[in-house]
Amino acid sequence: MNHPQPPLRKPFGSNDIPAIRPGVNTAIGVEARPAFSTRATIFVLGIALLIFIGGMVAWSGWSVEHRATAYQDRSIVVDCDFAKFRQIMVRKNATAAIVEHSGMTLLDERIQDVALDTSGDDRPLLNAIRGVSKTDVAAVKQLTVQLDDPTLEASELVLRQNVDIQQDSFHVTTVSEGPAGRLENYKTTLDAVPNEAEAGTTEAVAGGTRIKLTVEMTVRVKVPRLFRHRADAGVQDAADDAIQGQADAIEQFIARYADDAFILPELNR
Repeated sequence: MNHPQPPLRKPFGSNDIPAIRPGVNTAIGVEARPAFSTRATIFVLGIALLIFIGGMVAWSGWSVEHRATAYQDRSIVVDCDFAKFRQIMVRKNATAAIVEHSGMTLLDERIQDVALDTSGDDRPLLNAIRGVSKTDVAAVKQLTVQLDDPTLEASELVLRQNVDIQQDSFHVTTVSEGPAGRLENYKTTLDAVPNEAEAGTTEAVAGGTRIKLTVEMTVRVKVPRLFRHRADAGVQDAADDAIQGQADAIEQFIARYADDAFILPELNR
């Protein structure tokens, strides 16, 4: 019985390799396209970059509450001996003059407590009349001032003032009792001592009074996040102006009475 013979296969050669055309899927006979073309990829990346840049701009321009704190100090010497300086500061209303040169207006001044120590003064009344009192004085005042800066969003500020006067020193600390509008904290100090030559210098002792002033404030401002440094600079400028105003006020105030033979107290305070 004759069995049919299988057909002979041709030798496998290059003619048996199907031609492959670029872009054509030979398995299903359709054109194969890449998932994303180069142009589409660039477009997507560009959109993503624009979104990122837009987000950064929005973040930096978003307004935030920022607390800007500033500090400044100044030392001056007034041509008035310390005993007379002390007499002028006690008997005349220096507070109003100093406050008005700090961007504020004094509305009310109340003495809350006074303590006198005459243990170091054998003739307190006579020496007080002569203007050479050796009595130590400690006093507490409450000041109400009007704020002249509309950006602070407050019209008045209440301050607590502590005064410590001794025979060879004069110290005043003034601190806000609480926030007022955007002004969260305000503090000033005044320290006065007899002017003396510093060790190792040739400075002459002229009998004047050396005064050191400090101002510190914290202001809450609403600014774009990117411009917080400008807010800091603006508050620092305010502190600089305040310290300069106080220095000018004290120099002018002391010069007004320095040549008077008698320093009479103001009775309408």
